[in-house]
Amino acid sequence: MYHYVDPQGREQGPFAYAHLAKWFKAGYLRPNLGCRRQDETTYARTVTQALLEDGAMHGVPEHMLGEVVRPTTAARTGGGGATTVNVPPPPATTATTSVGRSEEDVAECMERLMMVLDHVLAIVLEGGLRAEFGEVWMDMLHTPPPWTLETTLRELKANWGSLFSTQPRRMREIEVLLDAAIRQRKNQPIAAGGLARDVSSAAVALLNACPKTFPPEVIEHLRVAWEECEKIRAHLHA
Repeated sequence: MYHYVDPQGREQGPFAYAHLAKWFKAGYLRPNLGCRRQDETTYARTVTQALLEDGAMHGVPEHMLGEVVRPTTAARTGGGGATTVNVPPPPATTATTSVGRSEEDVAECMERLMMVLDHVLAIVLEGGLRAEFGEVWMDMLHTPPPWTLETTLRELKANWGSLFSTQPRRMREIEVLLDAAIRQRKNQPIAAGGLARDVSSAAVALLNACPKTFPPEVIEHLRVAWEECEKIRAHLHA
C-alpha cells in the first residue's frame, strides 16, 4: 500500500500499487509528487520512482516497467486529483445522434466520465469501508483490490447498506453504470443518444448520494469527481 502527497501538501492513501499505476497513466498523479510505501517513514521518492522501482515486487515484468509510467493518450495534465474536463462542442460537420451530439463527442464524454468514476469510486469504496470497519475492511469484500470499475460498482452494490445506511439506495443508477462498464470492457459503445444522458445522470446521482462523513481526503476526491461528472451531464443535456 502507498501514500502520496497531493499538490496541496496533503497526504493521500493508503492505496494499492495497481491503483497508483492506473491513476498515473490516466494523468491524475503528477510525476514529481512525493510517494512512500506504507512501511516507509519519509517521502524519499516520487510517484514515478516508486512505480518503477517497486514494479517487480508487484508482478510487473522488467520489460513492461516503461509502460507503467507512460501516460495514455487520453491522460489529462495537471493531475493530483484535481483534473478538469474540457468537453468540446460537437463538430458541425459530423453525424449527430438523436439528441444533437456527434457520435465522437458522445464517445469522448463517456470515456472521460468512466475514467473519472474509475478513479473516484475505488477511493470511495476503500475509504468508506476502512472508515467504517477499520483494519478488517477487506473482510467485507467479495473481490479484493485492485478493482476494475465493474468490480468496484459490484462491491458498492453489495455493500451499500454498510456504507450508506442513511442514504436512499441507488440500485438503478449502479445498474446503469454497470451496464456501461461491461460495454467498455467488451470494447462496445458505452452509450448512444439518450442513453448517454442516462449514464451521465446516473453518475452524478450516485456521487451525490455518497455521505459527506467520509475522511477529508475522500471527500475532496468526491467533490472534484462530482464537478467533472456534472460538467459532462450538463453538456450532454444541453
